[in-house]
Amino acid sequence: MYGHWTDAEKKVGEKRGMKRYILMSLMLMSLSLTSCAQPRLLDELNISQAAGFDLVEDGIMKGFFVFPVFKSQEQGSYQILSARSNTISNIQFLVSEKSPFPVVMGQVLVILVSEKLAKEVGMIDLMNYIYRDPIIGSRQVFAIVGGEVEDLLYTKMNQTNLNIGVYLSDLLTQNMRNGNEPVTNQHIFMNQMLAKGVDAYLPYIKKTSNAIKVSGVALFDQEKMVGHIPAEETFTFKAMIENHKNGIYEFRFHDKAKTHVVIENIKSRVSYHIKPTENLTKKPHITIDIKLKGELKEFMKSKKIDTPSILEHVEKEVEKRVAQQGQDLVQSFKKQNIDPLGLGLRYRAKDKALTPEKWQEIYPDADVQIKCQMNIVQTGVSQ
Repeated sequence: MYGHWTDAEKKVGEKRGMKRYILMSLMLMSLSLTSCAQPRLLDELNISQAAGFDLVEDGIMKGFFVFPVFKSQEQGSYQILSARSNTISNIQFLVSEKSPFPVVMGQVLVILVSEKLAKEVGMIDLMNYIYRDPIIGSRQVFAIVGGEVEDLLYTKMNQTNLNIGVYLSDLLTQNMRNGNEPVTNQHIFMNQMLAKGVDAYLPYIKKTSNAIKVSGVALFDQEKMVGHIPAEETFTFKAMIENHKNGIYEFRFHDKAKTHVVIENIKSRVSYHIKPTENLTKKPHITIDIKLKGELKEFMKSKKIDTPSILEHVEKEVEKRVAQQGQDLVQSFKKQNIDPLGLGLRYRAKDKALTPEKWQEIYPDADVQIKCQMNIVQTGVSQ
């Protein structure tokens, strides 16, 4: 899990030095090239809005690039070009050979990677390629595809005139902003891969019939995917790692009627309380305190839902479920020897004496407690 800490420290130092060097070089180059460089007109470039990669054979990838096609009376038209190779750069070169203009990724919104590729090969080569391309920004979204990227990109979407690249970008951004998907992008993912004491995660999406659905969170050990959190547990995971204000939580009571409950517009705040142990001789104690505030939108029962007893009952049930689900997630992370919560990073901020080797030794026995407090501030419509 944290065998890369020491290497990561070196990489971070090298990376920072490299960034300074690159920035200075780019500034000097921009001054010298503005007068002599041949301008590249947008009309003479094929600008990709989405890219994706499948693993088709041992070491061979199939890459896809999505381009908008501008037609006078038709919106959302796009073209997909593909090629096979063992490197990302050669895939882009081979795709350019099929295009009337050079293929560039300067406006790419989303980059998709198949689950098979993420598990068997990992993300490091792709991230290195993206990072070294100066025209690619750092805010595009990465996502892991359950199944093949090719099948997903060729999905014929109903009731939308957006091209598939823009649609996927909007889908992921909306679920991060207004749903239960944790916020991430290329910049955040790269930092998680290089940082000490935290493992990375990305959105996990799947094709279902003629629709594309955000189906959970992909989990990584260093640069390789090792599993994923299902969609029904992403609310709790997001509440454990970041503050947000538009969550939705849905469950059924274990009563005869299996009462259906939906709480929306949930504002969530999380705080970590860490008690370092003397000389790391005892297991560390970490408390994750989650505070929720939301609106009860549905309560499928014949009783009025604005009575104090009903509201208190729902609040206690949410508190119990979120706390237990959080505990189960922590145990699952320990079994997989991963730390997407960044407990090692948080603990090291309290105790600088912590080493990667020592944390890996004590992490499985760390006492991590999840506490949840739910406050329903408004009720909606009951049925």
